Amino acid sequence: MPNFDEAGFLSDELGQWISAARERYAALFEYADRVNAMAMRMMREIPMRDAPEARAWAIAAFARALSAFQSCVLLAERGALSDARTLARLCAETTIVVKALATDAGTLDALREDDAKHELGVCNRMIELGANDARVDLAAYRTRKNEIEAQYPNRPNALKLTSLAAATGLELLYEIAYRYTSGNAAHATLGAFMRHIRVGENGEPDAFFFAPDASDMVATLHCAVVAVTELLRVAIDHMGLQVGAAEFRDLLLHWQVIRPQIEAALAAESAA
Repeated sequence: MPNFDEAGFLSDELGQWISAARERYAALFEYADRVNAMAMRMMREIPMRDAPEARAWAIAAFARALSAFQSCVLLAERGALSDARTLARLCAETTIVVKALATDAGTLDALREDDAKHELGVCNRMIELGANDARVDLAAYRTRKNEIEAQYPNRPNALKLTSLAAATGLELLYEIAYRYTSGNAAHATLGAFMRHIRVGENGEPDAFFFAPDASDMVATLHCAVVAVTELLRVAIDHMGLQVGAAEFRDLLLHWQVIRPQIEAALAAESAA
């Protein structure tokens, strides 16, 4: 079996690291496992028969958010925190969209317009790139471009997640679990690159680092579990799953019990 030096995070030898991480951060991983099991059950119980179209898309988005959460946990327990944080961000982003779909009838049209804006950009660029190449068949791109421009005479608008977060009352989730993870994880920034550098005594980079990392494990899992907990709240309050309300209240009690421990761990991690 390849070791970490040979295969990195694809190595088979991370079992001990995973066990140690789950033991050290037991409270968060236990809560993550519980909320995941509840979300898996609830996803299959959301009523779809005769549901409006926006509800069907909200269920699909629920599945996308849950998949991102599960992938985040898989990477976090292996110490691949930069990528785990990227997925925590995706979970938060999608949770905001789920709530918007479930509570605002105009969200689906806004999502379609956002898709059209992206597609129009692709069409324009492909037409530009292929303009001087007779081998390239641009008919499909020109047809689709004309269709989009006919549907949106003033050009389609991009969907702004900040506006959705404000409209759904999820501004804090946006700031904590979406914006906060952008600078040191989701994008190609110096903050993200610093994860692979160790600073020497003189404050200058003096070592390359590529290995499992636990430096912001608590913050990463915290972002993810807060997002998926909100996802369950949306399903219960707005997607016809009131039957899960009692179990959700018990889940929130679980969170309140461990919250002081998590907040203390967050403070210690931030100060390190």
